[in-house]
Amino acid sequence: MIARSNRTERVCAAILGTVALLVGAGALALHLRRVDRPVLEPRVLDWARDNLLLSRIGAIVLGLLLIVVGLRWAWRAVTPEKHPDLALEDGVVVTSGAIADAVKADVEQVDGVSSASVKVIGEPALRMKLTLRQGADVRAVWQELDGVLGRARNALGVTVLPTAVRLDLAARARQRVR
Repeated sequence: MIARSNRTERVCAAILGTVALLVGAGALALHLRRVDRPVLEPRVLDWARDNLLLSRIGAIVLGLLLIVVGLRWAWRAVTPEKHPDLALEDGVVVTSGAIADAVKADVEQVDGVSSASVKVIGEPALRMKLTLRQGADVRAVWQELDGVLGRARNALGVTVLPTAVRLDLAARARQRVR
């Protein structure tokens, strides 16, 4: 994947939040309806008392599973993204920063691009964010960008260079009212 997304974290948080909200609302509704009744069904409590060992093992396994899933989720969220250097022929190593700076300088020369941000990710792959000037011809920018990426592929000696491109339009210049 060349575009790191927080979609997984957002979906998991939304599902977890919805489930917690529904469980809380259900417990509150049950409590308001019958104060003297336990939250769990009495038949479930009776089964849990009759199978105490199995209930405890199930609770422990469920707790450990939730801990592992939570730690994995937290680790993925805080792990920084890797920006690997590229090893070329004859032991030459090109840093990811040098590649990003070279591509950025080339992209900023494209007519219609006001600013660019380039990051090297993967083995190698690029993530680019281009801000286009007001009134820029997007089709012409895209065609020139294809040439820039072709030059980058040739310079790096690769046949495929996966690239995620985000195009933003520059805000209109504010006009003062007098």
